[in-house]
Amino acid sequence: MKSTISVVIPAYNAEKYLPTTLRSVLTQTHAPLEVLVVDDGSKDGTAAIAESFGGPVRCVRQPNGGVSRARNTGISQASGDYIALLDADDVWEPTKLEKQVALLDANPDVGLCFVGMLCVDQDLQPIREVPARDYPDFCEALLLYSCVVSGSCSSVVLRRQVAEEAGGFDPQFSTSADWDYWIRLSRRTRMAPIPELLVKYRVFQGSMSSNPALLERDTFAVLDKFYSDDPPEHYVRLKDRCYSNHWMILSGCFLHAGKTNDSFRCALRALKHYPLNIARPLGLPVRWIKRRLFRSTPSRSPLKGT
Repeated sequence: MKSTISVVIPAYNAEKYLPTTLRSVLTQTHAPLEVLVVDDGSKDGTAAIAESFGGPVRCVRQPNGGVSRARNTGISQASGDYIALLDADDVWEPTKLEKQVALLDANPDVGLCFVGMLCVDQDLQPIREVPARDYPDFCEALLLYSCVVSGSCSSVVLRRQVAEEAGGFDPQFSTSADWDYWIRLSRRTRMAPIPELLVKYRVFQGSMSSNPALLERDTFAVLDKFYSDDPPEHYVRLKDRCYSNHWMILSGCFLHAGKTNDSFRCALRALKHYPLNIARPLGLPVRWIKRRLFRSTPSRSPLKGT
């Protein structure tokens, strides 16, 4: 019997891009059972656009509560064997679902599958490729490097049972709810990548880290949450290195935002946790000069977080 898929799309003021996104879903070679567009209190025509598609597309309206609550609403109402997550401004290649379902059907121990992504501009013109990489321990990789699920939510298909067991996206995190969710899932199930670039992920010109202070808060709240849950000893031994790596990431974010004092503050915190990371802050002056020369870099769309 053919496996069924529920597609969950949180949407907030997404009328500009939602039609293209939905068309990419409805032209999949493995047709979805249902497409749940969760209108998160939009003030534009998002809901009307979703309802105009009819067929498997269903609009679920709720007061604005943020992208995590919207995803959780969609997941709770999904009835397919698998759940595919998609942001309202991203686009799928036609064979994405077919290839992910084939992998999941053939590997019952895999609970989450993700694909490579092509970062594109507002007009879907290519910017850069982000491959989907495999890791022997996805939990370890997520703790150390954060962004190892290429394409994040728009890339992922997971078993509905696994999603229900892991609980929903944590709405306390503004910028890191997906990272927290992947960490929790990685402790419950095997994760598997498909190298092909099957997601077009829209990015927008502007500051890559428009709110590094918020990212700082979320980052260490996620790590604190993980380490407060009595993890296996292997991950406990990685704790100082994990915190150090993320202080370094934040150092770069503050540097990019032009906040050099905060950048050096974070670099010092990183070295306090794990002195072997010394090579990274030594390159800060060079990176600072490059940031000053090349201010304009792509950032996440505002539609990917509400």
